[in-house]
Amino acid sequence: MVDPRVIHSITIEMCTGFLLLAGTAVAVKVVSDWWLRNLRGHVARFDKWALAASRFAEPASYFALIAGVLATFLSMVTGSLAWPADQLWASETVPNKILVTSSAQTLFLGAVLLRARYRFEIWMTRGTGGFYALLVLTGDGLMVLQNSIAGHLAGKGSLMDDFLATMMIDTHPMWVFPAWASIVILMAFPLAALLLGLRLRASAKRMRAQPVSA
Repeated sequence: MVDPRVIHSITIEMCTGFLLLAGTAVAVKVVSDWWLRNLRGHVARFDKWALAASRFAEPASYFALIAGVLATFLSMVTGSLAWPADQLWASETVPNKILVTSSAQTLFLGAVLLRARYRFEIWMTRGTGGFYALLVLTGDGLMVLQNSIAGHLAGKGSLMDDFLATMMIDTHPMWVFPAWASIVILMAFPLAALLLGLRLRASAKRMRAQPVSA
């Protein structure tokens, strides 16, 4: 029989790979659109690369984001099966890992819902496209952090240790969001999603009104 910890490791690699791909594709989309808006016409070859990258990065990021979110849910299940519950909750690090993972998953789910609701229109304005990119990239940052915590939980350490040591951050104590940060995370996304929806609706009204005024 296959060790459940091996299956959990596989699902972790799947969700990490997909979500990093989503973040990379979103970053490529942002940079490509910035080039086309601000530097188009300066270098013809770069213009072609930016057009191609923008066209393919957007659907690739959406596919990878959905696959990563689903793989994350799967990794939660395999993780709960890989270790006994009493062993997990005996560790001070587990609640923190769950909190960071949940925060990252909330950002990714928010990005998926926004992209599914507004489709490609989310990239029509800089503000909405930038907010969507911020959701995905912030989620990636939290995912890297929770993977580092998981390394300590498994007793293997983390590749981030040296980097964090240079920033005078001690990785041995429990990393946990304070209560106020958890409340901010809980309230910020619904408010930001509401503002984004209002902005997209106003942008759509302006676009529909242009042919009439012409």
